[in-house]
Amino acid sequence: MFSRKKTDSRTRLYFATDIHGSEQCFRKWLNAAKVYEPDVLILGGDVTGKVLVPLVAEADGSWRGSLYDRPLHARDRDELAAIQKQIRAMGRYPVVLDPDEKAELDASPAKVDVVFRQAMRDTLAQWVGLAEERLGPLGIPAYMMLGNDDFDDLADVLRGSQVISYAEDGVFELPGGYEMLSIGYSTPTPWHTEREISEAEVQAKIDGLAAGLRNPAKAIFNIHCPPYDTHLDQAPQLDENLRPVVDASGLRMASVGSTAVRSSLETMEPLLGLHGHIHESAAAQKVGRAVSVNPGSDYGDGVLRGAIIDLDQVKGVRRWQLVQG
Repeated sequence: MFSRKKTDSRTRLYFATDIHGSEQCFRKWLNAAKVYEPDVLILGGDVTGKVLVPLVAEADGSWRGSLYDRPLHARDRDELAAIQKQIRAMGRYPVVLDPDEKAELDASPAKVDVVFRQAMRDTLAQWVGLAEERLGPLGIPAYMMLGNDDFDDLADVLRGSQVISYAEDGVFELPGGYEMLSIGYSTPTPWHTEREISEAEVQAKIDGLAAGLRNPAKAIFNIHCPPYDTHLDQAPQLDENLRPVVDASGLRMASVGSTAVRSSLETMEPLLGLHGHIHESAAAQKVGRAVSVNPGSDYGDGVLRGAIIDLDQVKGVRRWQLVQG
């Protein structure tokens, strides 16, 4: 871990991304404020989870469900709370139901969607409250944005915070005078997620925000989608059934990042690129002048991957380190 002197004038960022609803990872992101002593915390896109886990009340006063096809059984409320905590740590949403409510959900995908979206909103609101409790006394600025897997209306939850700034609301000035623009949308994926746009639209968003920069050479491009054809955007190639392609040499990989992001980094020459989206591509690489970083994601195991980055007024990116815990 980087050591830090009290007289150090450099600006330190702690960046993580793609926690996908893992409460354990979110708490670790908050704790990074004390562990790594950053001047600013940044959480990239894809903050919400993807799975509901019903816990159904039984006639004997217990609750049953399953997780990864493993039976769950809570015999009392203490065990129920422990199971709910475990589910939330893994980026899933526990929902306690009676048998009739469970039958209604089984019969109606529309009702499942309503319950799912409410679980996302309630959880994110709880996280905002936790951030205000933990970060408020420290006075450390914190930024969050949505990703391609998140619903647009959740931005209102983040905008209601007194401590967290919704990063996609414009260009923000970070400690040290560095400007940050943020875009959480991705280019199209095989899964047709909520916030996907074309390469042309990505380029237009970058251009629109970059026009407001005073000094692009000291800017940070916080863009969820990584630059195309780099170490940051390598993912398994999929066949027409969305299964990984394996040949004689093993798992076949492909570049799945954005050409617009790469072109913008090369032509606008910002100082730093912060990216995510591709969980298995934890890496850092220079693209043009910018040091571009993707810390990767292991949210399903409750492991938070992040990047500590020190910025210097003269040398730019002084040093960086990928960390996990």
